[in-house]
Amino acid sequence: MTKHQCPNCHSPISLSYLLFSKYTTQYRCVKCSALIKWNRRRKLFGMFTTVLPAILIFTFNALIPNLNLLLCGFISVVVATLALWLVPNQIELVDENVGS
Repeated sequence: MTKHQCPNCHSPISLSYLLFSKYTTQYRCVKCSALIKWNRRRKLFGMFTTVLPAILIFTFNALIPNLNLLLCGFISVVVATLALWLVPNQIELVDENVGS
């Protein structure tokens, strides 16, 4: 099983859902209609990646004082997004009786 796919039919989950959805938003699989939601791991990791850009901006400005603040912000947001994308097992199946 790859990182981000339906636990029921193993079809890939939309990238837009993984990156831009709220924590209360539920996703319905296009292939098998299974209802999927974020689990606790995603919620905790989402809170961590919300704070991560601020920490990285502060660190980059302290280490390299002449680095532009906009560049620091861009780098930190890219790092936080990649970290959020690379963590597996962030979803769980809500209704297990779909497709039976």
